[in-house]
Amino acid sequence: MAGRAKSEKRPAPLSLRERNRLRTRRELLDAALEVFAESGYGLATVENIAARAGASKVTLYTYFPQGREELFRELYEEVNQELIEKASAIYAGGGDHRVRILAVTGALMEIGQRPLIGRLYSIDDPALDEALNPVRGHASRVCADLIAADLAAAQGAGVVTAKASPAAIAELLVGAMRTALSDVVRERVEPAEMLAAMEALVNGL
Repeated sequence: MAGRAKSEKRPAPLSLRERNRLRTRRELLDAALEVFAESGYGLATVENIAARAGASKVTLYTYFPQGREELFRELYEEVNQELIEKASAIYAGGGDHRVRILAVTGALMEIGQRPLIGRLYSIDDPALDEALNPVRGHASRVCADLIAADLAAAQGAGVVTAKASPAAIAELLVGAMRTALSDVVRERVEPAEMLAAMEALVNGL
């Protein structure tokens, strides 16, 4: 028991300096989120982000040497990770393929309804291509793979009668989810309408 207790010893608490560094870093990210959501990527500047955080440009570049590119990429990947965690939990739970696809769609719609996060995650700007290359499509790839495996199993069981490739169907479904996200963010359609449309698609498989 003593050995086990020793192995489960909590990590040492962070020093004040480390806590301050983490807080400053988070404040810069939060300020960047506000500026990107308000101005888009192209019009956002390092100066505006630093000013919003109450920091200097020097401080911003100390934490994020690549400037706004690095800030946007990290914020985008945070949303990716959240969606991946939610999708993984959905596919670790119960229900059939229809229930799980709708649950993933719902998770993405919920993200789209957050004013700042939704706008950030749906920004489509050619200037972002280089910044997002390392993380673009990360969550979509994970979701598509989970859906494809589920559909393949459903095909094998005769539940899904569609003869198309499960991987291809999954890619189309995830693409539809991303389009739905953009429409929800821009308030062109209600999330419930998109969920109903996705249910109709999935029921037709």
